[in-house]
Amino acid sequence: MKKLILLNLILVMSCAQHEKNQIEEEVIDRVQENTVPTNSTKITFNKINGKAILLGQSIKLLDDNLQEIKDISYLNERVVDLIESSTSYFKINPGDDYCEEFKYIRIKINDFEGLVDGRKVYEIMDRKHNKDFVFESNSVSLKATKYFGIDVTDDDGLTFCSVNTPVFIKDTSANYGGIVTMIKNKNYQNKYPYLELKDDNMELDEVISLEKEANKYILCIKRIFQEGGAQLKIEIYKDDSNKYVAEIIENKTIEEQEL
Repeated sequence: MKKLILLNLILVMSCAQHEKNQIEEEVIDRVQENTVPTNSTKITFNKINGKAILLGQSIKLLDDNLQEIKDISYLNERVVDLIESSTSYFKINPGDDYCEEFKYIRIKINDFEGLVDGRKVYEIMDRKHNKDFVFESNSVSLKATKYFGIDVTDDDGLTFCSVNTPVFIKDTSANYGGIVTMIKNKNYQNKYPYLELKDDNMELDEVISLEKEANKYILCIKRIFQEGGAQLKIEIYKDDSNKYVAEIIENKTIEEQEL
């Protein structure tokens, strides 16, 4: 009888210890999942100069110790000044893969500055397929952007990381500078909400023309795929909230021999 009681006691203690270990492992997992990079050495930065668009549903402004200063999600789609870029790439979670790494970017807007996850920062670039169009009463510029995460290529070649980067449009007549929201229709069902100029290993865009018709612009783009391509006709105009939107009104397939 004493042996049976002792055996039951051992089993109870064993189960309790097993449950305790499981709880400890779950706690450790949760901590690791939310670990913010903390280096024993201070993050080093390079000076940069330029403008960028903030994009993201959740944007946090951090101090140099990567502690949150304030939530600046209300600045989504706003233009900010670029001050510095970290010299190294970081990841939020230890288990994140290469495509999720990013640089910390110091931005400035109005009377405050701080660090932001570089995946939320899209620098307005001077690139080969940027286009400037001059009309009688105004001029329009289409500029590509680049974010501070892992791009489609790095020093070793193609990364095969998926990247979307919006077009920045500047219209002098409307005193407007910002990004363009896509309207979903039969020609556009993509989840990405902004007009972009593709430039990766899968697709390459070439701006053919931009014409002005009344209160709209008609943008023509040739999009080249790995096999074949398409010619897109896109209407760009202001919506009721005074923001620029884009709607693909024609998507014509181009055979490979026509490219």
